[in-house]
Amino acid sequence: MIISFEGGEGVGKSSHCARLCSALDNKKLPWLTFREPGGSFLSEKIRPLFMSEGIDTMTELLLVLASRRQNIFEIINPALDKGKIIIIDRFIDSTLVYQGIAGNLGLSEVKNIMKSCGTWIEPDITFILDIEPAKAFKRFIPGDKFENRDDGYHRKIRQAFLDIATDKRHRIINADRDRNEVSREIISIAEKIITENSM
Repeated sequence: MIISFEGGEGVGKSSHCARLCSALDNKKLPWLTFREPGGSFLSEKIRPLFMSEGIDTMTELLLVLASRRQNIFEIINPALDKGKIIIIDRFIDSTLVYQGIAGNLGLSEVKNIMKSCGTWIEPDITFILDIEPAKAFKRFIPGDKFENRDDGYHRKIRQAFLDIATDKRHRIINADRDRNEVSREIISIAEKIITENSM
C-alpha cells in the first residue's frame, strides 16, 4: 500500500507523515517513508539539483522523475513485495501541480510523460493538506526556491491541488486546525483503508 501526503508549503506534510508512521508502529504494522525528490542514494543526490535556482520546468520534471524511477526499483517495489506500507512526502500529485499546472507544462502532458517513463503510480490514499497560504507562511522560514515565491504563486498551488483532488484516493484535510485533531483524522482514515485492503 502507498500513502502520499500532498499540499503547498508549510501545510504540515512532514509532521503528519511522522505521526502516521508512529501510529503504524503502535499497531505493529511495517512501514517505510521517504520524501520526493529523495529516498534512494541517487535520489538524494538529485534533490539539490532539483532545488537549484535557474533551471527550467522541464528540467525540474526530468530530475524528479529520474529520482522517482530509481525509488520505484530500489525502494517502492521491494517494500511492496514485503507487504510494507509506504508513506511518501510528495508524489505524483505534486508533479502535476508544480510542473504541470504552476510550471505551465500542462496537466495532460506531464501525466503522459510520467506514464511513458514508468513513474505514474497511483497511491491507495492521497492526503491533501489544505490551508490558506497566508497562514501557512507563519509556519516556516522561507528557504528554498519554492518557499521564496510570492503569494500569488502559493495561492495558485493551493487551488491546483484542490482542483485535481477528484479521484477516490484523494482526501482533502483541513489543516487549519489543532495539529492533534488533524492527525487523528488522518490516522483514522488510513487505519480504516488499511483494514479494508487487508481483508
